[in-house]
Amino acid sequence: MEDQHEHAWVALIEYGAVYEAELAAGRLESAGILSRIDRRGAAGIFGLGHAGSSVRGVTLYVPEDCVTEAREALDLEGES
Repeated sequence: MEDQHEHAWVALIEYGAVYEAELAAGRLESAGILSRIDRRGAAGIFGLGHAGSSVRGVTLYVPEDCVTEAREALDLEGES
């Protein structure tokens, strides 16, 4: 597996819940695209173990050179 530290990471999209970001990361993995989820401050409204709604949101990052492919894989072409 590639070393994730070799990439310049770009924020792709922010989700309101951890499980949404995890589903998107799974879709990207299926497409062969690396991703990272920034969970800092993502304590759910019911505590750290909760995967539902997050107070601050959850950001999904992808390598800079994979943004176009990631947007296509997640059907984000029309969103900005």
